[in-house]
Amino acid sequence: MQTRKMRSKPASDLELKPSENGRPALRPRDPEAAAARVAIRQRLGRPLPLLGALLVAVALAGYWSVYSATTKRTPVLVAAHDLRPGVALRAADVRTVELAGDADTIAALVGERELATIIGSELATPVGGGTPLPRAALAPAGFGPAAMTLVVPALRALPGTLRPGDRVTVLATFDGGTRAQARALARGLRVLSVGAAPEGLARASGSVPVTVALPDPSLASGLALANSEGTIDLLREGSKGATAPIPAASEGGS
Repeated sequence: MQTRKMRSKPASDLELKPSENGRPALRPRDPEAAAARVAIRQRLGRPLPLLGALLVAVALAGYWSVYSATTKRTPVLVAAHDLRPGVALRAADVRTVELAGDADTIAALVGERELATIIGSELATPVGGGTPLPRAALAPAGFGPAAMTLVVPALRALPGTLRPGDRVTVLATFDGGTRAQARALARGLRVLSVGAAPEGLARASGSVPVTVALPDPSLASGLALANSEGTIDLLREGSKGATAPIPAASEGGS
């Protein structure tokens, strides 16, 4: 009697399977599944899939870069109300908002950190309320009307409260020998700078230099006379500006 020999299969076509007695046993692998795994490994090893994966990674990196640039917000200054050309900026004229944009756009606007440096600056072009303040709207250095420095007694120069950008009326008192006379020489002058007030005992007799813009240069002669021969007082105007007339006054009444 002849025994039939069983044909053995290659080890690559066999896989482990649990047996009834707990010992692992070999069983034939599924040829279709094995072929599929081999095909996947071959495809992943080819240049084209690798190139595609690389392109996807580059695209994602570019998208993230653009997203980060466009969502980053920078605090900039915007006009709190309509601003006309020639006005001197005050802190109340602007407010801060955060905007997102490309670097060139943000660089053309005045940032929040520059607020202290632009106070008192003059506008060369109008800026609508709620509009970001462009650097191009600020007048360049040397731009603007004529200016003159007034010599104001320290106690008459609104001590500690006068600021660049304020509007003032200049009152001058002249001693004519028999009686003193006081009158308004100019109204609505914009303060450009305020000098330091003297300290200590010198404050009572010291003076403060106050530089004002002169929209009308013909005012200069009267102000120069007041600097030399009179005593100057400054009247700071309210937010609505000068409206009521200021009549001249003289010692003794009329």
